[in-house]
Amino acid sequence: MLIISLALTCSINKTETCSDAYNKFVVCFNKSKSEERKLVFCRRFQYYVKHGGLIQSMMDSEIPSGQRKQLKVIPKASTEVDCQEYYCYASNVLKDLTHIYESVDLRKAGLSNPAQDQGNCSSCWVFTMTSLMENSIKLQQFDSSQQFWAMSRDLSEQFILSNTFGPEYCGESDLMVGFDYFNKNIETVEISANFVYNPSYKFYKDSFAKNISLKPKIDKSLYLKPFKTFSVIQDKTQTTPVIGIHTDEEEIFTSSTIWTIKSYLSRGIVIGGAMQMSNKNMDHILTLDGSVVQNIACDISQNPIKNHQITIIGYGRKNGQDVWIIKNSYGQYWGGSGHLFVPIGKNSLCSEMYAIAIIPLTYDLSSTDPFFNIGSHTRGNYYDLDRDDCDLIDSDNDTWILAIEIMVPIFGVGTIGGVFVIKHKKKQYKNVNDTKNQPEELENEPKNEPENDQNDETVSSVLE
Repeated sequence: MLIISLALTCSINKTETCSDAYNKFVVCFNKSKSEERKLVFCRRFQYYVKHGGLIQSMMDSEIPSGQRKQLKVIPKASTEVDCQEYYCYASNVLKDLTHIYESVDLRKAGLSNPAQDQGNCSSCWVFTMTSLMENSIKLQQFDSSQQFWAMSRDLSEQFILSNTFGPEYCGESDLMVGFDYFNKNIETVEISANFVYNPSYKFYKDSFAKNISLKPKIDKSLYLKPFKTFSVIQDKTQTTPVIGIHTDEEEIFTSSTIWTIKSYLSRGIVIGGAMQMSNKNMDHILTLDGSVVQNIACDISQNPIKNHQITIIGYGRKNGQDVWIIKNSYGQYWGGSGHLFVPIGKNSLCSEMYAIAIIPLTYDLSSTDPFFNIGSHTRGNYYDLDRDDCDLIDSDNDTWILAIEIMVPIFGVGTIGGVFVIKHKKKQYKNVNDTKNQPEELENEPKNEPENDQNDETVSSVLE
């Protein structure tokens, strides 16, 4: 795995002085030396010496504050709603599946792009927006005139950031606000090759300050908003692509909500989420080992409680625990190639208090089946889920479903395919009970030894 080979190349060990470790760090991650950043690195290096983890590219960086805008609850008497200030979403239009995969990793299924790097810009909400829309494009069927999108699925965060007026440039916002603005004011998504992410670029900053939008470079025939829209619950005169799965941010996910989220993921649809990234736990977050399940208490005294937006791209078991797979926007040198595992039902880092989704434009709303074969992938490596039996889990929690693909040759025609389903009783699946118990601080799990059959991924820019 790339991040492991980098750590070995750095050859930084816990017995070194901070200065020696910093000098190696600068060379390893191609950084510029700075006394201010050295102080930040040394603080985190001392945390690394004491608690373990990994040397990460962001150990010399401060995370921008105020990344997620806190929205207001709409008064019941309201008739007109400002969706730039209040929660605006549609009701869930997809029925829960009666059977879901035992585990799902949408990276392995080719339905989630590699993690990107937001840099020193409060744009986590933009990166989560593009993660959701890239996923929607991957799930869509395109006619011959739209085959461009079947090949070009790396969307431009810069295009959305520069064209979303309301928040300050690189200022705090929220997925609901971003999608509302995009739906009403932006004609299309764009590809990253046309607008490379560089928020410090003077042209982008000056254009935004003058309220000048970036004009799409793709042909107008290719313009695409890759989602369905629905009536806003709070104001039927407005539409939104946002499906509100869990919007009561004072409560954590119930077992019913968890099943709904797993149903979306079993369909191949990622989830937009939020979590707590605060100064109190940043030293731990920026040195964490991406193979370890992170059970870090939610600090409800912080305001806002959840100040960072992320994407949930899978679930399953890791080191014997039920976990979510979270995709972050701190680059691929962070965590496990930009991802981390958090336990299900523990509200670690306040990650189980917000969940939304968008529905791909061509998705069949009547479908009651999981996306074929996304639960059947080799796992068990350093940054992977534990291996499982590729079972489907029934909603009654005591049945497993063995799905066997059958291809039958038909003389003179070709083949026809189908899925042969067999139900069997199995031991009770450990479903997550409703709980408000907070986890203990900074639990560390024993980590597996790295394996050599990892797939290298393209490295995004590191935070400078």
